[in-house]
Amino acid sequence: MTTCAHNRSASKKLSAFILFVIGVALTIGLFYIKTRAQTAKDQVVRLERAIASEERAISVLEAELAFRESPERLADLAEKKLGFEPISTKTTLTVEDLVEDLPFREDVLSEEGLRESSSVKGGLKERGALE
Repeated sequence: MTTCAHNRSASKKLSAFILFVIGVALTIGLFYIKTRAQTAKDQVVRLERAIASEERAISVLEAELAFRESPERLADLAEKKLGFEPISTKTTLTVEDLVEDLPFREDVLSEEGLRESSSVKGGLKERGALE
């Protein structure tokens, strides 16, 4: 019976040692996972700050672009730097003015496959261009 009691005592010691090793392994694993989770949280915070910073920079750039593309500013620069002036009605042409200034020949109209609308054809006939 002594060997049986001795085996039970050794068995209990071995079981306790195995449970101790499992406990230590679980503690080390939990510490590792906790450390990795904290590192991931820190990285998320850094990325969120970087994203916020980039979004602020984008807002500034969009505001600058809106300023640079404003029609008033462009018109002012075109007038000052290039000597451009706003278009007046005196410098625009109507369709009738075009027909008077650039009379079309009938063969040019048919070669280019242009549709001869009744108003254009009528206007050309009145001016003698289609004769």
